[in-house]
This record gives sequence, C-alpha cells and structure tokens, in this order.
Amino acid sequence: MYKVARSAPHVAKHEGEPKTSLRAVFAEAGWGRIPLAMSGKHKHRFERIFALVLASLAILWPDSVALSATKKPEADSKQPMVWPTFGPYPPMVHPVRIGIGTRASVARIAVWSPGFVFVDNRPLMPLKPQVIYQITPGRITELATGRSTALPLDRRTQIAARDMSGTYAVWANNRWWRGSLELILTRGVTTINLLDLEDYLQGVVPSEMPASWQLEALKAQAVAARSYAVAHLGKGSKWLNSEGFDLVPDVRDQAYKGLAAEANSTRIAVFQTQGIILRDAGRIKPGFYRATVGDYYENLNIRTKSVPKSSVEKVTGVNGVVGITVKQWTINGDAHSIQVMGSKRSREVDGKSFARMLGLSTPGILDVREDGSNWVFTCRGPGNGARGLSQHGANALAKRGWRYEQILQHYYQDPDGQLRLEFIDRSSFAAAAAAAAARYRMPYARPPAKGGRAAAPQPEPEEEESSDEEEKDEKK
Repeated sequence: MYKVARSAPHVAKHEGEPKTSLRAVFAEAGWGRIPLAMSGKHKHRFERIFALVLASLAILWPDSVALSATKKPEADSKQPMVWPTFGPYPPMVHPVRIGIGTRASVARIAVWSPGFVFVDNRPLMPLKPQVIYQITPGRITELATGRSTALPLDRRTQIAARDMSGTYAVWANNRWWRGSLELILTRGVTTINLLDLEDYLQGVVPSEMPASWQLEALKAQAVAARSYAVAHLGKGSKWLNSEGFDLVPDVRDQAYKGLAAEANSTRIAVFQTQGIILRDAGRIKPGFYRATVGDYYENLNIRTKSVPKSSVEKVTGVNGVVGITVKQWTINGDAHSIQVMGSKRSREVDGKSFARMLGLSTPGILDVREDGSNWVFTCRGPGNGARGLSQHGANALAKRGWRYEQILQHYYQDPDGQLRLEFIDRSSFAAAAAAAAARYRMPYARPPAKGGRAAAPQPEPEEEESSDEEEKDEKK
C-alpha cells in the first residue's frame, strides 16, 4: 500500500539506495527528493515503470528532460543567433522621429517584451523583457549582470520589441514609448523614438489637453497637433540637419509624454480624425495653438509683463494678495473674470477691466503666475497676431455643441476663406519622407532609382489597405 510521508520535505536520505531508485532518478534529474514512501514490492515496480517513462521522454524531447544533476551551460555567444520574427521598425504609414534624449553620456533603455538590438537592420543581440540596459558610445551593458556587447559607432543602431498582439513598446528616458528606438552614437548618445504619426498623436493630445475635456475639443486638438507635426517634418524641421530627428517632446514643439499619458477619450479623438490636417491655399497650415493649460504659448504675438504685488493690492483694494486665478474664459481663450484672493477678503473683477487697471495694453489676459515679489501676466499682443487654437475656448465651444470642424474654422479661418480640412496627401508626404530617407537612412525607403532620386517609402500592405478603408468611411 502507498503511504503519504507527512514529513516528506525533511525525509533523511536512505543509505545504500540503488542508483535506479525513484529518489535517485529525481535527484539525477535535478528535481529534488520524492515525497513518497512505499512498500518494497510496489515500490520497485513503480520505480521501473517510472524509469521507462522518463527514458522515453528523454529520447523524444532531449532538451526538455535533464538527466544530469549539473545545470545546463549558459548559451555560448558563438552559437548562431535565432533570427527574430519582427524587424527593427513597426509598420508605419507616416514615420516621425522624436528626439527624446540628445548627446547624453549614458542612456538607459528597456523593452516591454523580448526584443533585439539591430545594427543596420540586422539583429546583433537579444534583449530580455523589462530589464534595464545601459548604453554608452560603443557599448551596451546589462546592468543586472554586467555583461556587455560592443556597438559600432558609425552604424545605425535600433532597439525594438514586439509582443503577441503586435504592439511595439520601448523604455527610455524614464518613460515607455510606442514604436522603436534609434541610437546615434557619434556625439554622445542621442535617443530617437521612431513611430507612426497617428501613434505619436496618441501621446501628444492628452499631453497638451486634459483627456476629460469635451470630445469635439479633443478632436480639434488632434487635427491641430497633426497639422503642426506634418508641417515640421523633413525640410520644415529645425532639428533634422543638426540632430537627426524631426521634433522634440516638449514645448519647443509639442508635449509628448508617451504611453503613460494615453487615455481612451484621446485615442478616440485621434482615430475619428485620422489623417486630417489643415490646409490654407493648398499649403499645410502649421496648426499653432495656445497651450493655456501650461506655461507655453505657440502664438507668435504673445507678451508677458511683471507687475509688483504692491501695485496689484493698490488697484484692487485687496490687502495681502495670496492668489490670482482665472475663474472664467472667453471662447478666444482670454480671461473673462479674475478672482483676486487676499488674506482677509477676495474680489472678482472683469478680465479686461483688470488689464486696464494694471496698465496692460492687451486685448486679453491669457495666464497669470506668481514670481517672487511680482505677478507675471501672459497677454495677447496688439492685433490678432498669429491665429491659433485656444484650448480653453475650444472646450467652451464644444460644450455649446460645436463640432470640431466648426471650432477649427473659427480659430484658423483667414479673411481669404481658403482654409480646408483635408486628408494628408500621401504622394507628397511619401516624397518628403523618401527625401529624408535618402539622407538620413530612414526605414521603408527603396534604393535610389537611376535618376538618383529615392522612390517613395512603401508602407505595409495591410496598413495601406486598412487606412484606405478608414479614409472612405471618413469621406462618407
């Protein structure tokens, strides 16, 4: 009869056990002690049957059954590398290059799922998922083990990983990003996030406008951000010649905070406006907008003025002013009413009246902040300046039931009335991307033709087909 050994984990080793015993088989296989005690006849019969089963498994699947107490050796670097089932870049229709780190002495990267380091599109080494690697010019090192591999300085180095759902996700500069990474190692380490335009916008829209705002306002923001990005790619980029990327992920271009910033509402806004940009008289309109949520304004006619706190207290009659906040906004993004909070009482004043009281020659106050002994007011300059979307105004109009097309017409329509909402012209966009590819070796560009001009980048067939269907749906 079989008897369960209650103290199985602590059973002492039996002296003189035969090497063919069940315990010995377990020990040799590296599986520890068998937690059973049996009577002699049944015990030896079971051991013989089990040994036959184990031997059969070892013959059929030699890599799955270890018949030695010693561990398998680590994979030798001389062994041929298993070719990855994905390339260094995700499928892209409109690739954009975002500089997320510039000329650093050290960069740290990781991949969400098992990935690879590619050099000139060829795999160099595998990357473990969610393990940090340190990159210096000429070398990549796994921090946990200290193992390192040389990286060529004059070659294009890429970092990519794809999970079972087809999603690419990489980590750099303390954030997770969609797409893949490209590294320039000639002057320090420059880290570039390479991804499709629509994936880029999924990280831009919630970084520039609160995801809880009205959907039509988010759609207007998506179109403005897409127009800005397309207008600043290739020749329109101020970074490409000097740094090798199109845009930066901060207020110098557009805020872009990666995967962590994404929200369902902003994904919907990007999807429902997919491929739509602003055109004026046949040209792409840059889509400037005033980021009144933060401290940066993408309007060319913005002014700031510092006013002493004592002057504010004098004109408002509020002593010990501790805060100034905008309570209501106009549809143009100006302060409609301002609350001045003192140590004992508060006062609410009209925005334009408040500007006149302080001697601010401006059509409207856009923002106010405290700076030491002064209050700093951000205001619109005289005249219209460069027209652009007001984010607060867009949200206010969306609450009134305006559609995103009407909001964009309101803020961007010039007197000539030639503003249009159109799909990206794929042929011209592809030609611009191909020109950049010829110079900066961007992916998905064919070799130059006989005339010396690079052919248009070819997106993945499935992406092209699905995008065409989406365009038809949008036009309907």
